[in-house]
Amino acid sequence: MSKITLKGDKGIWLVVMLLALISIVSVFSSSTYLANTAGSSKLVIFVAQIKSVLIGFFALFICYMIPMRWYRFLSFFLFGASVVLLLLLFVPGIKDVKNGAVRGIKLYGRTIQVFEFAKIGIILYLAKAIEYWQDSLNTFRDFAVKLLLPILAVCGIIVVNSFSSAILIGTIGFLLMFFMQVKLRYLLISLGGIFACILLMFGIYNAFYKNSTTPESEKGVIEKFFNRFGTVQNRVASFASDINDKTEEEKIASMSDFEKKEYIDEIRQSENAKIAISEGGIIGKGPGKSTQRYSLSMAYSDFIYAFIVEEYGLAGGTIVILLYIMFLFRSIRISYKCQTLYSCSVVLGLSFLIVLQAFMHIFVNVRLMPITGHTLPLISHGGTAYMVLCGAFGIILSVSKQVDKQEQLEAAQAQVEATQTEQINNDFNKEENYNG
Repeated sequence: MSKITLKGDKGIWLVVMLLALISIVSVFSSSTYLANTAGSSKLVIFVAQIKSVLIGFFALFICYMIPMRWYRFLSFFLFGASVVLLLLLFVPGIKDVKNGAVRGIKLYGRTIQVFEFAKIGIILYLAKAIEYWQDSLNTFRDFAVKLLLPILAVCGIIVVNSFSSAILIGTIGFLLMFFMQVKLRYLLISLGGIFACILLMFGIYNAFYKNSTTPESEKGVIEKFFNRFGTVQNRVASFASDINDKTEEEKIASMSDFEKKEYIDEIRQSENAKIAISEGGIIGKGPGKSTQRYSLSMAYSDFIYAFIVEEYGLAGGTIVILLYIMFLFRSIRISYKCQTLYSCSVVLGLSFLIVLQAFMHIFVNVRLMPITGHTLPLISHGGTAYMVLCGAFGIILSVSKQVDKQEQLEAAQAQVEATQTEQINNDFNKEENYNG
């Protein structure tokens, strides 16, 4: 029986395995609130998380086994498919609405979070586009049509339902273009224009839609587009607020019932996360001894890092951060060894996605930025996000496997050439000795 060996970067394989183990343990321990409110049990949630991890690893191995030439060939098609999935968010009957925003589409009784596919799709598109048009991005018009407009189109569709996801995708796109040496002047002009447009849209929201009393079901397309701008403003306000402050009480009283519920819930979530981190100390309370899991409703997903710190302390939280940093540096190392611009772009883009999302989650948990709703990659409660991000790890490992294979071929070729050179020298020395 042949031995199964995992090729590719061993450090990244180790990170994947450790994150999966942390996920299973943490989700089981942190799911008390979910089990109580859903009328379920922690064992059922534990089994569901194991299934999610297994499905995620299946996706990882599938992506790991696919050669990079197929990703290059299908990049534009996969990007187009991800855009189609985003457009399905506007189709009545299949869209899944939660907290006033469409979070996914419903198919066969399950919710698919199509934002996650868009994140991968835009990275594959940019990698292919940068390689394909690297010699024809000589004008701002070329840059805008071939690189900028696809990013803006995806972000424009997503911002209707998730402002933070649009910002994340846009940030990854610009980072990737910067490191792939797209002209800095083009990037700065684009960023200035985008920033001005965002300010203008917030101005329009505050001038015309902030105090709207139109029921959600009767809002037009344009008014629904500005829904998330109100949520963003409330989240920024709750980030810098104290729910017990008198001025905050007046502000809350002036809100609609939905805004009031969302605003108060986000403040309490953030406060509970701060308490969890504070009580964790250096070594934590120990596995299964968290108290905030009874009141922190999203401890198994949006605030799982705060939960980890409460049970495993600063030590456990630091280990999680170091795993993501280790993954980033290993990915950068792989990108330097890539022989094609496409492979290099894919590795950098996917690693930026995973690490930026991880640190956005962590910063929200330690209250360094407003609530975004992003999960902690490969740790938070599973679903579409878990499966897709596992696939991202698989693509990076596929590139790593290809890089290792190329290095082995080059080493073998160098060995052959060295042997041939040595043989020629030996023959030459023999002939010289004979003639002498």
